[in-house]
Amino acid sequence: MLERIVVLSTVGAGGALLARRIKMPGGSFLGAMLATGVVSFLLADSQPLPESFRWVALLLLGTYTGSSVDREALVQIRRVLPVALSMILVMIGAAVALGWMLHSRFAGDISLVTVMLGTMPGGASGLSAVAFDLGAEVHLVASMHMVRQIMVFGALPLVLRRLAESGWSKRRGQTTVE
Repeated sequence: MLERIVVLSTVGAGGALLARRIKMPGGSFLGAMLATGVVSFLLADSQPLPESFRWVALLLLGTYTGSSVDREALVQIRRVLPVALSMILVMIGAAVALGWMLHSRFAGDISLVTVMLGTMPGGASGLSAVAFDLGAEVHLVASMHMVRQIMVFGALPLVLRRLAESGWSKRRGQTTVE
């Protein structure tokens, strides 16, 4: 087990550094997840790291995220709250609909809890933690979110750059994407 911990930790760090070097959006998280996922898949024994790793990772992620909340962010959230709540409800509704469709298509193979968590908007780490706590298939929830994040992080910068080049952001008084 110690050898697996060392290998996956080294591969994860390498994936994070490489992704940051090529300026991949969300590179530290996504690069580590992608590199570790590939190596974990290739290894004969594909068991996750010990529970203590999950606990420490979620502790650090929650602490870092919580530390970024300040008064200015709360004021901004208050200003956009009605639109944000509407957007959240629409996204959750779409995710529930997609989850039901996937569950009905793969009912014998994938639990409803797994597909619902896999289609929900949100972070892969947080939803994977919830999946673990609810007894869902964590590897499938994490994989669904990893594919989504790769697609979003890969496509979004290109879309934003195109919008900036077209002058869309200038017409709306916004700064361009560098």
